[in-house]
Amino acid sequence: MQCVESGKAQGEYRFSLVHPGKRMLFVIGLNPSTADESHPDRTMLKVMKFAENGGYDGFAMFNLSAERSTNKYRMSETLNESRHRENLSAITKTAELYPDADILVAFGNGIMVRPYLKRCFKEIYEVLKDNGERWKKIGALTVKGNPRHPLYASLSLGLNDFDVAGYIAKLHL
Repeated sequence: MQCVESGKAQGEYRFSLVHPGKRMLFVIGLNPSTADESHPDRTMLKVMKFAENGGYDGFAMFNLSAERSTNKYRMSETLNESRHRENLSAITKTAELYPDADILVAFGNGIMVRPYLKRCFKEIYEVLKDNGERWKKIGALTVKGNPRHPLYASLSLGLNDFDVAGYIAKLHL
C-alpha cells in the first residue's frame, strides 16, 4: 500500500491510502485513524474484505477530512482549509490514475459530527463525479439516511448502487 501523509510522527493528516490493482474501489470514509501502508486498522481490514468480496483487487481509501483522529468527536471544530485542498488534490491525482474505479461512500452518521463534513463530501463528489455513475453503498442507508460505515456493517450486506446525486441534494448545503 502507498500512503500519502502530512505532519509529524505517524502523520497528523492522511490524504490517501492506496493498494493498486486492475479493478479499483475508491472508498470515502469519515477521517483516518491509525492505518498506514504497513499496518491496517480495524476499519481498513473491513474495507479490504468488502473490496475483495466485491471482486476488486485494489482500493484507495479517502476521507471527508484528512485529519487523523481515533475519536470522531475529537476532530477539529473547524476545517483546516489548506489540508482540505491537499486532500482534494490527492483524490484528484488518484482518480486520474484510475478513471474506471467504482466509488464506495462509507462514512456513516459521522458526517453529522462537524458541519464542514457535508461540504467536504460535496467537494469530493465534484472531484470524482466524472468517474461515471459507479457509486456504491454498503447495504441500505442508515436510519438517519447516511451510507453505512464499513466497521459496523456485516459483509453479507454487500455493495449496492448509491444515488449520490439524490443524497447530495438532501444535504441542504
